[in-house]
Amino acid sequence: MENAVYEDFRNFSLADGILRALDEEGIVSPTEIQQKVIPFAASGADVIAKAPTGTGKTLAYVLPILNATDAQSKSVDALILCPTRELAMQIGDVIKSVTRYTEGIRTAVLYGGQDIQRQLFLLRKKPQIIVGTVGRVLDHIERRTVKLKELRTLVLDECDVMLDMGFIGDIRKIVSKTNTDRQNLVFSATVPDAISALCKEMMRDPVTVQADFGGCEIPQVEQYYILLKDSQRVECLRALVRERGLARTVVFCNTRFRAEKLAQAMKSKGVSCSLLHGELEQRERTAAMKEFREGRSAMLISTDVSARGIDVDDVDAVINFDPPADEDYYVHRIGRTARAFRNGAAYTFAEAYQLAYVQAYIRRTGVQIYPMELDYDFAASYTLPKDGSNKRDAEARARDREHSVRYFLNVGKRDMFDKPSLVRFICSAAGVNEYKIIDVKIRDTYSFVQVTDDEADKVPKLKGRTVGTRTVNVDIASEESKEKEKKKKEARKTVRSGNGEGGRAGKTAGGRERAAGRAKAIGRPQAGKDKPQSKKGKVLNKKGEIQNPKPRGKRMKKL
Repeated sequence: MENAVYEDFRNFSLADGILRALDEEGIVSPTEIQQKVIPFAASGADVIAKAPTGTGKTLAYVLPILNATDAQSKSVDALILCPTRELAMQIGDVIKSVTRYTEGIRTAVLYGGQDIQRQLFLLRKKPQIIVGTVGRVLDHIERRTVKLKELRTLVLDECDVMLDMGFIGDIRKIVSKTNTDRQNLVFSATVPDAISALCKEMMRDPVTVQADFGGCEIPQVEQYYILLKDSQRVECLRALVRERGLARTVVFCNTRFRAEKLAQAMKSKGVSCSLLHGELEQRERTAAMKEFREGRSAMLISTDVSARGIDVDDVDAVINFDPPADEDYYVHRIGRTARAFRNGAAYTFAEAYQLAYVQAYIRRTGVQIYPMELDYDFAASYTLPKDGSNKRDAEARARDREHSVRYFLNVGKRDMFDKPSLVRFICSAAGVNEYKIIDVKIRDTYSFVQVTDDEADKVPKLKGRTVGTRTVNVDIASEESKEKEKKKKEARKTVRSGNGEGGRAGKTAGGRERAAGRAKAIGRPQAGKDKPQSKKGKVLNKKGEIQNPKPRGKRMKKL
């Protein structure tokens, strides 16, 4: 890219310390999104910025915030909310690098999985800028360790992902704790109706800015798809990396369980890889990203939940091991390569029935995706769990159940609910994170929903909601109801396994025991004990013959 295309950062009247830090980082000219957003943000206007990943959105809001921050202030001037821990850490690193020559600006990065005492220590230093995930920031607000009444700027980064993850309720809670005259900056790769509605609630006369990959900003992503069977994907992945000489790749799977199994398969075949998904501990996620950035692992296997925190400039290719059903996710995925104006490639593995996805990607991106044939061992088979199963391994599921709450809802199939629609209703109406819903059992007139402890307090918000003509009622499922359900299941199993003869045999045996007891009481000889017996234990009569022998031969049918 020629630097003459855009103005220099000096034309934005940035502080000398900020300009010096940008020069040392080799950042001389602003990108398109920075060129369009910074003037509006610096003037205090509300902005809705729509731009694909990898176009420099972080600096577009960080630079005007830093330039306007008072180093002497002891209140929170700016709050930056983002969907994932990795993205929060990444934004914190950008602020740290830009403020290396600026004294007095303090930043706190808050996210789940980090030691709470460490975060309290940072907050006691009175930071002017807070970067954090939605859940952890709300937690600090409720603890009263973060106060936002003097907030000057609120930033929602990757807003579409936060809404997809069910955070809209928590975002509204946070907004309600801030002052009304704040500036609002919303950044998103897509702007669906839900984001438009949220912006109308919280913004005043917002300026809409759009920066597509246009002109010199187009990422040089060559896009291909490979038609194959599911059992051939592991071998094809190995062959693709080897044949194309891919030194650093990001591989996407649709589910955590499938990502884990793929990582095990690749390691068993001698491929160095790191694993990244939302259920890992923070130290494990940080270690995985560090391994990948430092080149100690050539492949990063990830899910979409963690995709927004992958910010590595020299990724050779993105491989969709599982094609995403949502074309917006496809756009986010391929944005992990061709960053910083480098070339890159995107490969999608698809079965015949998934070719409709490829057509949707073409319509969404406006770029042709070419079929590709690869020379690999077609006979090699390595079957992974099916992509659409969303099944967890037994240990993880048992661990989740130990720390969860089960709720009873008075709505079910007669209210036109199935499992997916009920989950969507719970996420949108109560703000529950979809990934925290462990189990859903739906019946005709009622349902049971099991949610992890950290999200369980949100489910009662459904109480009083209206579904059709019905008012939703929510109760915690009692242990008695669980025991009753368990006993009913056991009873049904017993009925299915029994053949009917066991019951009659038990009654007959019981009757014989009672008859023997009565005979003993009156001194009557008991059958088989006081009478002579044969070697086989049969009762004999006076002549030494078997008493009451079974008739032999064919019986005549009754007419």
